[in-house]
Amino acid sequence: MQYTVNRGEKGRVEVKVDIPKAVFVAAYDDIIEAISRDQQFPGFRPGKIPTNVIEDKIGVNKILNDAASFLVNKHLDEIFKGENITALGSPNIAVHSLAKDSPFSFTATLIAKPQVKLGNWKKVKIKRVKGKEVTQKDINESIKNIYEAYQKQKVAKGTEETKEPEGEDSDSDQKSKKFIYDAHGNKVFFGDGDSDKGKSSVASSSAKASDDKQALKDEIDDNFAKKIGARDLKHLQELVRSDLEKIMVDQVEAKLENELFDEILKLAEVEIPDILIDDEINRIIVRITQNLEQQNKKMDDYLKEENTTLDALKAKLRPQAEQNVKITLIMDEIGKKEKVQITREEIENAAKGVDQAKLDEKQKADLRNYMAVSIFQAKTLDLVKKTVTE
Repeated sequence: MQYTVNRGEKGRVEVKVDIPKAVFVAAYDDIIEAISRDQQFPGFRPGKIPTNVIEDKIGVNKILNDAASFLVNKHLDEIFKGENITALGSPNIAVHSLAKDSPFSFTATLIAKPQVKLGNWKKVKIKRVKGKEVTQKDINESIKNIYEAYQKQKVAKGTEETKEPEGEDSDSDQKSKKFIYDAHGNKVFFGDGDSDKGKSSVASSSAKASDDKQALKDEIDDNFAKKIGARDLKHLQELVRSDLEKIMVDQVEAKLENELFDEILKLAEVEIPDILIDDEINRIIVRITQNLEQQNKKMDDYLKEENTTLDALKAKLRPQAEQNVKITLIMDEIGKKEKVQITREEIENAAKGVDQAKLDEKQKADLRNYMAVSIFQAKTLDLVKKTVTE
């Protein structure tokens, strides 16, 4: 076998393969032998069926194609391993010559997973900042926000129209809002100055309440804490403190990771194929669609609200999608270079949290592969953080 590899832009690879006559004839004969051994023909014993009979019954073109497919798969696997090529999707095969007792040649065109030049990422040093300390004032303010959100829900449920008025708590509003976790672990969104916007609350709905702050203070007590799942007000304060501390930790980690990725992106070199960027854009669109469905909205409604089109939205998402793909490829390469290992036990433990009763074997295998990739990424990120943080 002889072959040439031509690498183009953005991962495009063309592999031309020439297979000698003797190799193709041997593959053709192997197909004939397998048919003779495994299939039954009236009047002939298995393994003793003449070639001309098999060719008449099966068809020469079918046998030629089977031999060609076998050689394409065999030799491309060898070439890909030798040339360190990972195909993204199935290669496009163009056959140049395919005839009995003749040489065989073909060209495979594909998009390859890009090669990453990491640079000296270990020289990056990032200082881990300490998260803001949670104060009693923060806790009290958060409980007040929970209370106000609770009251709005309560008032909304008491009206004939249970849907929130158009324009309130829309998806675009929530993007700019803060939130806190209630005692059940649910996100409760709130905005600065909500009571000033005319939204419902106990203070605004009571004609007798001349002082809003005092009215709120009077109502936030053990009874209110019990209504949202806490044992009492003290317990609610403990839950809120824990939630706020977790938020602060998450913010510190997010800041650290963003700084880390920014620095690594400056050092690494990688050319991203369009197919990977398009796939990432589609994944982002799917996540947006799922979030909209949770709000009983459709993508068309979202596009109208944002005064945009799906194509325009995809174009807007493209820079972020490209950066996401770059970071994933870079971290994947670091993990391989640093020989990050995943154990079967880690995969099985991660999969225990998923109900697999209704999954077939292929779906279970896909789940394990997904878990393996997720664990690999998490362990690689942890290793990089430990290496570069001061």
